Amino acid sequence: MTRRRLLVAAIALTVLAGCAHLAAAPPSTRHLVLISLDGLRPAFYLDDSYPAPTLRALVKSGSHARGVTPVFPSITYPGHASIVTGVRPARHGVLFNIIWTPTGDASRWYEEAADLRAPALWDVARAAGLTTAAVSWPSTLGARIDWLVPERDYYQRADALSLLRQATTPGLFERLGVAPQPAMFRNVVEWDDFLARTAAAIIRGVRPNLLLLHLVELDFYQHRGGTSAPEIGPALTRIDGHVGMLVATLREAGLAADTAIIVTGDHGFQDVERTVHVNEILAQAGLGGCQAAPWRATAYVTGGSAAIFIKDPADTASAATAEGALRREARDRYTIVSRAQLDELGAMTGAAFAVDAASGYAFGTQCGQGLESTTRYGTHGFLPSRPTMSTGFIAVGPGIRAGVALDRIGLVDVGPTAARLLGLGMPGVDGRVITEILK
Repeated sequence: MTRRRLLVAAIALTVLAGCAHLAAAPPSTRHLVLISLDGLRPAFYLDDSYPAPTLRALVKSGSHARGVTPVFPSITYPGHASIVTGVRPARHGVLFNIIWTPTGDASRWYEEAADLRAPALWDVARAAGLTTAAVSWPSTLGARIDWLVPERDYYQRADALSLLRQATTPGLFERLGVAPQPAMFRNVVEWDDFLARTAAAIIRGVRPNLLLLHLVELDFYQHRGGTSAPEIGPALTRIDGHVGMLVATLREAGLAADTAIIVTGDHGFQDVERTVHVNEILAQAGLGGCQAAPWRATAYVTGGSAAIFIKDPADTASAATAEGALRREARDRYTIVSRAQLDELGAMTGAAFAVDAASGYAFGTQCGQGLESTTRYGTHGFLPSRPTMSTGFIAVGPGIRAGVALDRIGLVDVGPTAARLLGLGMPGVDGRVITEILK
């Protein structure tokens, strides 16, 4: 039996075990809508100055967390994989947004469900005979989901509309009466509107037991203008309206009394004023970090952090040279994250070590134009212990207590809690069921 077949078999056994875990217990609800707001900061629903009446109403009628600790690096694809698997990146296999290749060649996003090495929430639900749907959830291309509109890098593709239709469950748009338009792929407002309308149509048309939705507008504007960008207020108003529309749709479809809603995020945000071009440091140390070939050490940048890879993992001399060069240039700009620390975080498999940028700094990929540049924008990817990387969590509906405010939970706790709300279990995960919010 090949290694791939052994892995698939192991995942299947784990899924079946998870479904059997609570088989004798009556489910507290059989419908769950899990909404991810990319770049959700807790302040958006805790601070009344932000225009989010729907989110604040959900907070008042349900439970919430003042902060959710993300995974490392605190970026979109590892975070979303951890939400649905309950494990950290080293276990689910989605290490970054884009797959790193030792050759430096162009790679792809971790967009395929086959990239996941751990059972996902939709696998657990499907194995229990529940119906599933996902709209633009990362790492779902090719997933065994009943009604699927997978996330891909459509905005970078000339044939985006054709790719979307090919990847979507055949006949779904026609069944729902939803018509994707070519212009929406390069307009984040139109894109989120399309995704929200599609999710609402799925609720009305097929009434799945599990629905996952990923909206991206908040992330887009915080990247572009930082955490105080003037576009954030209008973006939050629109996002809040999308959530309100889904709540109303559940009510109109007669599903409100049987549906739990979880609104969460994947990471926080931090403002950046200076960018350190870490591969330039490696290049000046004679390690060739800026060149595709030859090179001995290179940095894979993920915004607020960077993984340092050594071409030959047995080349301890190059690893020592890379770390020494980076330490000499660190000053107050960044800190070294050791391999032992990465192992504790369940992160960056294969990297010799990593660097984490200080407040006001981030990492860039520029070469040949100096070690540092001045820029103003927002980013994430920093260590999960940093307060600015905290994201949010709200849960409301049947099986969920009202008025519970938790100081902190982990992003890996969301999946096991969602499974429990569906009457299922996810044993052996890194996270836990957030029992404090459950009736």
